[in-house]
Amino acid sequence: LAHVAHMDSTQHFSVWLLVPEPQRATVVAAMKAAADTHGLATSEPHITLLGDAGAGTEAEMTRKLAALAGIGAVPCIFAKSGAVTAGIGADGTVPWNQSAVAVPAPTPELSRAHRTARQAFRGESVEAVALEGWAPPIRQPHLSLAYGNPPELVATLDTPPDYVADTAAVFSCTP
Repeated sequence: LAHVAHMDSTQHFSVWLLVPEPQRATVVAAMKAAADTHGLATSEPHITLLGDAGAGTEAEMTRKLAALAGIGAVPCIFAKSGAVTAGIGADGTVPWNQSAVAVPAPTPELSRAHRTARQAFRGESVEAVALEGWAPPIRQPHLSLAYGNPPELVATLDTPPDYVADTAAVFSCTP
């Protein structure tokens, strides 16, 4: 359950739980169709375990990512209606990068992957990670489906298929 994207020198990283094939192909096609229709950016489909995993080198991140190797399979289950939503923050705004998201059920396996990533990459204590603490602005696990879109695009996106993730990866988020 570990993969490191190619990285050079010290950069800032995120930890992602990747969508496996064949479900990845379905999600990529939907994301690409929305992006092409509305002139939007796309990304590798993923559930963000940590948006800010800190800075480091490839070797440092590889060592930290190894902690996720033993967490096992992570079911990602989406409600058949209402799973795709505008990622509205606590302040009522729709951030550019989370304006169409699918929120999976908070399974014990998904919560464990999130806690393990927080401990491995941030050195958080067991007590600190006992509180769920998903990152702002929506404070829920999510699969971003469209970036930079008007909120009304949400109505045109289908709920992604359920899947079992088995690969976590570190991706550079250095601009």
